[in-house]
Amino acid sequence: MVGPSITDEEREQFLFRLRVGFSLFVGASMALVVLAGDGGATTMAGAFLAGSAVGAALAWWVFPDSMGMGPRRRR
Repeated sequence: MVGPSITDEEREQFLFRLRVGFSLFVGASMALVVLAGDGGATTMAGAFLAGSAVGAALAWWVFPDSMGMGPRRRR
């Protein structure tokens, strides 16, 4: 039987990068909304930070721990 093509470390690294990218995407989205509403630089920076924090919480909820979906769990 053939084993998994990626290691658990590679899976965890990908999941971490996905979560960080998702949170930065949400933060950038919030900053662009403030920019479109003619907000100042301070407001835009605050929206980016707050949006990134909310995005991080969402990312850790939406993308669960990959070890629960790994090959050991399926057996």
